[in-house]
Amino acid sequence: MDMASIRYERLEATDKLEPADDDSNNNNNTTTDEGSSPSRRRPIWTRRQATLALLGNLVLLLTSICLLSVAARRRPSPSHMECAQKVSPYSPMWEAVEFWEGNFANEFNSSTKYRGPPTLERERAWNDLWHYHLIRVDAAGVAALNQTHAGRHAQVKGSDPAHPQFGATIEVFHQLHCLNVLRQYSWPLDRFDPSWGEDLYPSMLQDAATGRTHVDHCIEALRLSLMCAGDITPVLFLHDEASPLGVRADFNIHHKCRAFGPLVDYVQRNGVELET
Repeated sequence: MDMASIRYERLEATDKLEPADDDSNNNNNTTTDEGSSPSRRRPIWTRRQATLALLGNLVLLLTSICLLSVAARRRPSPSHMECAQKVSPYSPMWEAVEFWEGNFANEFNSSTKYRGPPTLERERAWNDLWHYHLIRVDAAGVAALNQTHAGRHAQVKGSDPAHPQFGATIEVFHQLHCLNVLRQYSWPLDRFDPSWGEDLYPSMLQDAATGRTHVDHCIEALRLSLMCAGDITPVLFLHDEASPLGVRADFNIHHKCRAFGPLVDYVQRNGVELET
């Protein structure tokens, strides 16, 4: 065959390429390394889904910020000591305050060293409840107590005039003193022996008018203190066939109290006397 006579003719394509759809044109305008036609992958997120995800994350972020802010501002629950100080007036003795919780041992006819007729031992026991030295109160403490007798308060021995220290008893000692006066007043004076000493013999009761005034003062002082404290602890009743009413009060009442011993210890360690 004569190679010079060979002719090559161009063949017409039998199939025409279909035009790419809009999504392919808009989202997949890339080609492969081999120059192939654009790929047709579907998007992982639609625009609406992406917007919702973004909004959800923003809500979570704002919620977290709010919770952290509240947690940062929130103080821990106050202790018994902090609560007691909030509902009490100023005192320099808070360091001595301790608490205990339990039931009183207070049957109606119970026997204790504080009950019964006057004896030397009983008078000593009552005297030991309240007869102690004074404590110091500085000028700031006097102001915190809302006292208005400026310049009239008695100072303690050795007080520095530039930084005065004033003498004070504590209210519970005054209350116990008054209770003791009422107890002594309830017994005839001849039941007390003058040989017990001036601290134990109720000499203020020898004069009827003085004794009556002292007793009336103590009744009023205890009334004010009891009404101020306003103890709302429930006193329950027990069935008792021997009782005229068929029931009796249970005076073994549950209480949360300030321990008395540490208060006495503080005053004994820090007690002072007045400058006379």
